[in-house]
Amino acid sequence: MKRWLALLMAMMMAVSIMACSAQGGSGNAQVSANAAANAKKVLLIRKKEGGGDPFLINHLKKQGYQVMDIVDADFTLEKAKGYGVIYVSESINSSKIDSKLKSSTVPLVVAKNQVASEVGLVGAQQFGQNEGVRTVHILDGKHPLAAGLKDTVAIYKEDGKISYGLHPGKEAVTIAEYPASGDNKKIMIFGYEKGSKNINNEAVLARQVYFSMPTGEEEKLTDNGWKLFDAAIDWAAANGAK
Repeated sequence: MKRWLALLMAMMMAVSIMACSAQGGSGNAQVSANAAANAKKVLLIRKKEGGGDPFLINHLKKQGYQVMDIVDADFTLEKAKGYGVIYVSESINSSKIDSKLKSSTVPLVVAKNQVASEVGLVGAQQFGQNEGVRTVHILDGKHPLAAGLKDTVAIYKEDGKISYGLHPGKEAVTIAEYPASGDNKKIMIFGYEKGSKNINNEAVLARQVYFSMPTGEEEKLTDNGWKLFDAAIDWAAANGAK
């Protein structure tokens, strides 16, 4: 009788453990599913009117992203919850952006120079713009942010404007520079991996990317220019996932 009771208790414990494991696995699967769903959601911060932001929104939607645009004056970090990427348009007024943006746990893709400086992607006043540009030079063709491109790449169909950061932090991955001469100073695409240190030696809480996309230049982009843009959004959205 005692042996039978002991066997029965052992069987009940085994069933209980299996049930807990199944529940935990289901919970982990749900977390993964939610993360994957959020990764396809972009919160685009724009100025109130004008600019090329509608062009970007349409492009992102064609790439399978759900896009919600919000005016710079209305943005708060709280409103970014549940999104996979925050895109900061070059069109915005940087003084209206929530000062806590640099503490965002949502990945960032930043096209606004002043915001890039405030967040810590690049140092104070260490940025600029150039006109009459068609090509850039890929520095790290093996990184996903390079979209499989290498050497000199035409990003515009005709002369256009680019933005750049000067000397990003030492833990940044530098992808593309201007001019296409190898001087490695004017970097128009670079990023920080989650957990790395930014220019201010602060830990980056989620992937952050600086991407040159001056407002009004969107329609000039070549297919390779769009590949680089898509790679920036996709890499940020993955946020370190394998």
